[in-house]
Amino acid sequence: MDAMKDLRIFILIMVILFFVWLLIGGPLHPSSKSGWFLNDPLREAAQKMTIQTVGKSSLEQKASSSQSSSSSQSSIKPDFVVLKATMARETDPNKEYVEIKADNKNKNSMKITGWKLKGKGGFDVAINGGTSFVYAEVNIQPQEDVYLKPGEKAVIITGTSPLGISFKLNKCAGYFEQFHEFAPKINTECPLLKNENLPSGLNDACLDYIDRVFSCQTIVSIPYTFSFKLSSSCQDYLLQNANYKSCAEKHKGDADFYVPEWRIYLGRNEELWKKSREIITLYDDKNNIVDSVSY
Repeated sequence: MDAMKDLRIFILIMVILFFVWLLIGGPLHPSSKSGWFLNDPLREAAQKMTIQTVGKSSLEQKASSSQSSSSSQSSIKPDFVVLKATMARETDPNKEYVEIKADNKNKNSMKITGWKLKGKGGFDVAINGGTSFVYAEVNIQPQEDVYLKPGEKAVIITGTSPLGISFKLNKCAGYFEQFHEFAPKINTECPLLKNENLPSGLNDACLDYIDRVFSCQTIVSIPYTFSFKLSSSCQDYLLQNANYKSCAEKHKGDADFYVPEWRIYLGRNEELWKKSREIITLYDDKNNIVDSVSY
């Protein structure tokens, strides 16, 4: 009798559980599709592998991006100049000089005005400004900062300038060599007078004389042996055009007018650098070391 009672109670409990199961979703509930496990181990393993793969791929992409960025940054070289003790052993201050050369691969012009040179003797000399275009009239030379374009150089001479100024060379500057002494010498390959646009009406005697005029030769007077053969208009043309002023005015607009070299004078009357066991250091305007040379 007790067994029948227990069976009825069990059946009643199962019926109640069945209706509860139907109420919470029955066969449509997600748990009914999970198989024998509450959490499917195969599915969890697949999810973990996916997460690990995605995470690894993301890290590899970040590393690759970082390496690419680092490689890109390292491939960009900064602008720089080189200091050379070319004639630093000279005892004559007008022949003693060093050179600063801007690298050909620089991206920008470098301002060297305000930079300093220092030696073991305790000398501390500043690089001042100059003029890029030299006018024939000495008293109208405008002063400006010195910039070195890629591939340009500055010759830093200890002594004083024969022109009274620091200046940039141009293809007419060879005229200065006729009346002054420069170290190093200035190239004397100026545009020839015979190749200029000559005025019409010049006779053969005048043209023959023009053919005789050397490159960078200033004519201040014409010897009598030639002058008596030349007309006054021919002589006037020679005196007015065979000189630096005329050359510079005619060619200052040429693409190749400027030579990639500055002459900077420190204006000292004594030698600056030691003959041996010297260390010359170049500093920028923020007192950072740019380059150094020893001998």
